[in-house]
Amino acid sequence: MTQAAPVPPNLSGGSNTAKWVALGCGGCLGVTVLAGLTLAFFINRTMRFTVGPDQGSVDSQELFTYTIPGETQTILNMGMFGMQMIQVANTDSPPSILLTMGQLPSYLKGNDAQQSFVEEFQNSITTEGNYQLTEQRVEERTLCDQPVSVVIQTGSFEDGTTTYNAASLLTLVEHNNDARFVWVLAHGDAPQTTADQVFATLDCR
Repeated sequence: MTQAAPVPPNLSGGSNTAKWVALGCGGCLGVTVLAGLTLAFFINRTMRFTVGPDQGSVDSQELFTYTIPGETQTILNMGMFGMQMIQVANTDSPPSILLTMGQLPSYLKGNDAQQSFVEEFQNSITTEGNYQLTEQRVEERTLCDQPVSVVIQTGSFEDGTTTYNAASLLTLVEHNNDARFVWVLAHGDAPQTTADQVFATLDCR
């Protein structure tokens, strides 16, 4: 198991794949989280929840437009209690690029509550995966035509006996009175460059 460094304050506004999803490798949701969400399905029948690659009619660009190098697959698409979350990845095994996009529920008012929610989400996923994110800094960038503070973390990703460099970009942004977040997680020979390239293609819809 791994530990992800906490996010600092003042953020602004095929079978191999199935096995990877089930094990929570590469940053996808852990089994415990999935079990909780599945239970919620039986509590609230209005929830929409799909897991696994190639979700047919699922529009994975309904929150943000984006471009990921190579072929892509939808890993998760979930809507529940006013929250929406989408995860897409490239088709490497395990995926070397994971893009998570979400819209926070309206009852999470204020930057502190929204930030805390995203922190817990990020920590749970990186803990379930094989990422070790240690070094951290904050950069001011532009997303959806507005300034945002992006938390950038670097570290490593372990796949069996092989260790790769890894990078993570995470931020919150307000759009049409909704709080959205985006998280780019990458590993490989030049993960920071890859994550930066994906982030540069993002725009709100």
